[in-house]
Amino acid sequence: MGKVANYILLVSLIIIMILLAEIGFRIVAYREDLNTLENIDPKDNIPQPGEIVTLGRMIRLSKNPRIIYELIPNLSVLIHYKLLKKFVSVTINSDGFRGQEIPVDKSPQSFRIVGIGDSLMFGWGVNDEEVYLSILSDVLNSNYPKYSWEIINMAVEGYNTVMEVETLKEKGLQYKPDIVIIHYFWNDFNLPNFIREQEDYFALNQSFMVEYFKKNLKTIRVIEAPRHSSGINYENDPQKVPIQYRNMVGIEAYYGAMKELQSLSLKHKFDVIVLAYEPTENIKQICLQLGFHMLDLTPLWKKYASEQNFLDANAAWRMHKDDSHPSPIAHQFIAITLSRQLVQLRGIYPKI
Repeated sequence: MGKVANYILLVSLIIIMILLAEIGFRIVAYREDLNTLENIDPKDNIPQPGEIVTLGRMIRLSKNPRIIYELIPNLSVLIHYKLLKKFVSVTINSDGFRGQEIPVDKSPQSFRIVGIGDSLMFGWGVNDEEVYLSILSDVLNSNYPKYSWEIINMAVEGYNTVMEVETLKEKGLQYKPDIVIIHYFWNDFNLPNFIREQEDYFALNQSFMVEYFKKNLKTIRVIEAPRHSSGINYENDPQKVPIQYRNMVGIEAYYGAMKELQSLSLKHKFDVIVLAYEPTENIKQICLQLGFHMLDLTPLWKKYASEQNFLDANAAWRMHKDDSHPSPIAHQFIAITLSRQLVQLRGIYPKI
């Protein structure tokens, strides 16, 4: 029995040592991932001025897990839109936003507008000067010189509403906005275009020790998000997304983010305009309940399209028959419509 006991003790010690070693290697992997997040600038892969890139080359991980990814600052690149058969110039300023530099310090004559949204506000498929917030800045500063109109476009392609409000909290409030414009689109309930890929340090189906010696440990990076079963959109069912994103998708997550936006608007004393094309009645009711100004572009665009004798209002709005993003003409329309809404909202002038 003594030999058997010694054998059992030896085996037990070996198992304990292996388990402790496995725990140690998981801690090493976790720290490596933290180090990756602390050094998120892809310095060896930053696009050069004038380089043709995809969105994936323009983003980096955010240290904030509810923002997930953000634009790399100081870019001046071209995006090739194959569907549109054209190249588009995209400039990202030193703060990581599309558009001109806006100092954080606000002068007494400044009127600040912060825009939060996704590819529609970012300006998918249009050049820098064609983005509606860029046009809006020119219109307001030309027609209403009483103020210095400063517009910060914080929109990023693929963001959902939770990420947009989180971006406002972390980056936008420092600009002391007078108005925040949030652009609604039906995919605001979905996962964003990209999510973090990260090891599960509690998973029992792999050995981190073995992977370490195989030199196959992964670092945190962004990957394309899982798609809905339809294959068209990204997943929006909280029960079907990775667990860390369950509170970021679906109608409840959307409503929670909009409630948070309401709290921020009251605390920091700014108005909120919700910009939308073909919003659902549910979205209209949420905005009404929260006291936001809903600007439904749908009837206004139809009237404008009729006045301009467009043969097909819907086709004129779309970038392409297979791409529902606003066309350059639609961006111009949005800018003019917004300028009228803004001056009426604050009563800056009796009329435009």
